[in-house]
Amino acid sequence: MSIEIAGLEPTLVEGMTSDELAAAMPELVTTFVGRATDRAIMWRDWSVRWLDAWSEHDLEGVLALVTDDVVYEDPSLFGERLAGKAALREVVAMTWRAFPDVRFELAGTPYLAVLGTGMAVPWRMRATFAGDMGGGPSPLGIAPTGRQFDTHGVDIYELSDGLLCRWSTTTDLFDLAQQVGMLPGPRTRLFQLGIRMQRLGAPLLRMIHRYGERAQR
Repeated sequence: MSIEIAGLEPTLVEGMTSDELAAAMPELVTTFVGRATDRAIMWRDWSVRWLDAWSEHDLEGVLALVTDDVVYEDPSLFGERLAGKAALREVVAMTWRAFPDVRFELAGTPYLAVLGTGMAVPWRMRATFAGDMGGGPSPLGIAPTGRQFDTHGVDIYELSDGLLCRWSTTTDLFDLAQQVGMLPGPRTRLFQLGIRMQRLGAPLLRMIHRYGERAQR
């Protein structure tokens, strides 16, 4: 059941392994200043327009700032990746439908990548879960609870010719689910009951998994 670490293919970043990337850090940082200076205007112009479009619920304004083949990743998609403006249109429309009073703000200093055109942005999101998420791109087609929430996350943006080509967002879905009333708190009896049920069922799940592994050999 264990993963054979020695047989795993290394994860490469710009063609470098983890060790190679760590060893190259001094050189990357040295050359980073010049690259960041060249891209500062691009990032400023894009960021201002991006924030304005979200604040004004300007769907066409948002889509004007992304490439035709933009890729979007979100934990609510459960590992799926969405690609293209049409898919992103559904994401943005669902967000505003489910959270009509949503407000996004920067919650920390942006971090520029030492390689490529990436930028990581801590954010804060406040809204009321007042609209239906059904029919949207996420499998979480849940009904509104009317609860307000205040959550944080991090977006990773990559630009190509001044437009967003890749967008990966990360947030604590467990905390968000508790705030909107979908899940009980971790110290409640209901939550602890769920933990006990999982522990009771775990041996059976392990047995089923081992049987499946043997059947595949």
